[in-house]
Amino acid sequence: MSAIPAKTLDDLGWSGVVDHWARRCASARGAAAVRAHGFFDDLDAARERVAEIAEARDLASRDAALPLGGIEDCAAAIARVRKAAALDAPELIAVAGTAKALARLRAHLRQHGEVAPRLLARGAHLADLGHVYHPILDAFGPDGRLVDHASDALGPLRRALASIKAQLERRMKSLVEDERFAPYLQDTFYTQRDDRYVLPVRHDGKGFVKGIVHGTSGSGQTLFIEPEEIVDLNNKLKLAECDVLDEERRILARFSGWVAEEADALDAGLVDAERLDVIAAAARLADDLVAAAPVLDAAPRLGLLHARHPGMLLAERRCVANDIAVDAGQTLLVSGPNAGGKTVALKTAGLCALMARAGLHLPAESGTVIGWFVDVRADIGDAQNLEANLSTFTGHLVALRTYLTECGPGTLLLIDEIAVGTDPDQGAALAQAVLEALAARGVTAIVTTHYERLKALGAGDERFANASVGFDLERLAPTYKLHLGVPGSSGAFTVARTMGLGDEVVDRAAALLGGGGISVELLLERVADQRRRLEEERAMQLAELEALEAERMAVRADREHQRARASKQAEGAYGEAVVSLREARREVDQVRAELRAKAAAERARAEDLQRARRKIATASKTVHANQPEHNLPPGRAPGDGELVPGTPVILPGLGGRGEVVAAPERGRVAVRLGAMHTSVPVAEVLLDVHRKASQPAPARAERRPDGRDGRRPDRRDGGRGPAPEVQLVDGATDGRAVARTLDTTLDVRGQRADDATGALDRFLDEAMLLSRETIFVIHGHGTGALRAAVRAHLKGHAAVQSFRPGGASEGGDGVTVVFLRS
Repeated sequence: MSAIPAKTLDDLGWSGVVDHWARRCASARGAAAVRAHGFFDDLDAARERVAEIAEARDLASRDAALPLGGIEDCAAAIARVRKAAALDAPELIAVAGTAKALARLRAHLRQHGEVAPRLLARGAHLADLGHVYHPILDAFGPDGRLVDHASDALGPLRRALASIKAQLERRMKSLVEDERFAPYLQDTFYTQRDDRYVLPVRHDGKGFVKGIVHGTSGSGQTLFIEPEEIVDLNNKLKLAECDVLDEERRILARFSGWVAEEADALDAGLVDAERLDVIAAAARLADDLVAAAPVLDAAPRLGLLHARHPGMLLAERRCVANDIAVDAGQTLLVSGPNAGGKTVALKTAGLCALMARAGLHLPAESGTVIGWFVDVRADIGDAQNLEANLSTFTGHLVALRTYLTECGPGTLLLIDEIAVGTDPDQGAALAQAVLEALAARGVTAIVTTHYERLKALGAGDERFANASVGFDLERLAPTYKLHLGVPGSSGAFTVARTMGLGDEVVDRAAALLGGGGISVELLLERVADQRRRLEEERAMQLAELEALEAERMAVRADREHQRARASKQAEGAYGEAVVSLREARREVDQVRAELRAKAAAERARAEDLQRARRKIATASKTVHANQPEHNLPPGRAPGDGELVPGTPVILPGLGGRGEVVAAPERGRVAVRLGAMHTSVPVAEVLLDVHRKASQPAPARAERRPDGRDGRRPDRRDGGRGPAPEVQLVDGATDGRAVARTLDTTLDVRGQRADDATGALDRFLDEAMLLSRETIFVIHGHGTGALRAAVRAHLKGHAAVQSFRPGGASEGGDGVTVVFLRS
């Protein structure tokens, strides 16, 4: 990986981006790799890294981020076991835990290999070393010590040690209480010296306690004596401890040998995990920056869309997004007031070029194109160096001399305030000459300037282009917005007034400049202000259009809601029939369950099932006969005495036909509408001139699956027709079959999301009124937008208990099965 000059990295603040990248790594090894990471020399390698980061971000969006926890840098321990060294307990636990984490990472990549094939290939050397880490981890307890069952011998040895120790402690306690020794003891307890149990004996009683002296207290008044009665027990304890330690060392040596056998696999896995950690950290950095995967072009050009400075974003500072466009070999001349954002735009372009070289996603919008720059140079800030005897001007000249000899095609050159620190006229002429020479060498550059000569250069030479940062004349403040194609006013006088410089001084400076210079500055300021005003007006118009659209949608939704309410009121007439239909369907379910459990009674159960089906057909006919009717033919107002029992009438308010039950009283008349009896005002009743008294009402309008009313086609059987065929599909949450009919199915295919959700609300209201348990929504596959809108709407609906995609026999993911609250 090629190196970018250190001065360029410092001027652009690249180390800050790297620090944020490293802090998002899951392991110390990954963080170290990020800090040591250079820049790709190969365009294809950078493109591959961009694609890998995109896969890692996709996995994270699916709640399947790479599991990189638990991986420790145990390369040193692995190197030691290669030399036949035995690891201690903490090292073995670290190696085994890392091996387990590597196996978990390997399984995760294999599970999601279809959506992340590049990451799967990146982890090709990850191995499942369960035969190594399982027995090692099982052999250690939570405290990091070997457990008794770590080997066949360790448990018995430890129990023998514990038995000897308990026996020794009992003996020591009895000696402390022994009348022979108690008068000569310094205290009523025993202790240990050199891992051997001793008694604290006063100096004047040393002749009365026979044994081995292991030391004295600091004052010399206490002797620590091992009584001769327990010398043998102390020896046995020491030997038992040695046996336990020898067995533990043997176990650790055996485990270390297992690690040595898989040292190559562990090292290769650590390398893969390190690279995956670097990629995952880059993905997290991209998510935090709201970055997009750039299009990396071989041509050295910039096409940044709504680019933001990454350092400002990560510091949570206000950052204005800007478009930055520079063709290959072109120089962009950025002018405008001081503190207006020219340097920020310069650094943003430079950091994006470096991030592209590192294969990172850019803090810009999708569709951003950035060229492949083999070199990036920056000259930002004061170049003064007293130790090298360089002034500000001579320091810049040294840099320009280097650029003229070393930069060429494929170089991105960033210069802040070119050729400053000398006579303005001479500096402007020198700057133009240098930029023309650099353009002749094919250098792509962005240069900030206040020189009018360079602004004119951008208007007359196609190798150069102008850009400017905005300034709000009303607020006397910069907008930090970069405008391509037009130069900007330096606004020195305006900035001076804003910073508190006296008006007399500023007015005098304007007079000294002369009318020509003032007129050019004012013209540029007015052009910039007019452009700002136009942008603000455009933004206001867009906001008004959005508000009008929202109001239109609200009115439409209210109209749909009112229509749904009217429909629900009209459909109440056949509620009883629907209840009967539901009861019949429950009987069918019960009969089917009994048929599965009692095959011996198949014939009798089949007869019961046939009776239940006939009941369903009868109830379904009643339902369709009593459904509300729309688009009724016109009738006429009744005359006096015409509303007698049995008279056929039309009820426009209820959307159906009925007949008079009783003569009018007090301006109201009792009517029967299907199975419903009600009383309505006489003024809301029309005589049905197309029916005779006692003539049965024609077939009622049925509810179409899309939520709109429609008419059934005429039938030879009087308009009633047979009951709709019931389709039974598996998949109910309670394990029973879900009855799917025309009345429980809503088809929203081809509708807009707003129309579909409105129809779904009406259909849910109808289903709740009819006490349905399940409905089916057909939305199709398509782009998935309609399916997502339907399911998002169902999540927050109070009537919905749960929902799921349809099964293979139900239409697959193009259907959503909805279970309603009872």
